Amino acid sequence: MVDDGSTDDTLSILKSYTSSSLKVFENLNPGKVKAFNLGVEKSSGKWVCLFAGDDIMPQHSLAKRLDAVASVSSEKPVVGLSRLIQISKIKKQNGIVIPRDPNRGGLTGTSYLMDRRAVAKFFPVPEELPNEDTWLEACVVHLDIEIVHSGVIGNQWRVHEGNSVNMLVPFREYNDKITKRMKAYPLFMDRHGSELSAESRCRLAAKVMCERARAAGDMVGVLKSKAVLVDRLRALSSTNTAMYEVRRKLYGLLSGW
Repeated sequence: MVDDGSTDDTLSILKSYTSSSLKVFENLNPGKVKAFNLGVEKSSGKWVCLFAGDDIMPQHSLAKRLDAVASVSSEKPVVGLSRLIQISKIKKQNGIVIPRDPNRGGLTGTSYLMDRRAVAKFFPVPEELPNEDTWLEACVVHLDIEIVHSGVIGNQWRVHEGNSVNMLVPFREYNDKITKRMKAYPLFMDRHGSELSAESRCRLAAKVMCERARAAGDMVGVLKSKAVLVDRLRALSSTNTAMYEVRRKLYGLLSGW
């Protein structure tokens, strides 16, 4: 467990436990990505799974996720994907399962179960980023990875205004947060571009251009970009306040597909 600059009694309570299976570290230079990088650096298990302090891990879910990947034999790094269920005081945000397909794991909002080969590829996450998940998603989607899908609900993901990105905040705040997150893609290209196929490099370059147009509120630029359709639609839905409000109203209907 890594304490990321808590201001209550969290650290002292953790240090009061005596257990060979619990190691407690203090992140002296607070920041979510730095805390996760420290935890991964200090970890020693064959499999690594990040978990944030504001979410809930359903009982036995980690063991079930491990069962899904433990017997996989592959020459590639292995990553296990699971599902999540949102928990929120807001009715339309509560109880949404992502993805809805019971046989597939999700790429967003929850952590991956990674073998040591995957960890060596993915980490450290660039510490100039505000979070780890956009970077890790880029790694899983674009690197040569063996992906194992699981229908296990691995995370009760708490939706609140303090989350790195959700649709509870006004457009300006959302736009600022998503723009900072999307810096993961050019950083990913810098580190891993030489490992990618020409097709993957083109897809990523198109995604970066699409995001630049979105951040500038340029709907025409988003539409004219060569990004895949789903990326253009997502970008289009958050180019300005009006499109963002439409997306918020349809959130429950569109989420999880």
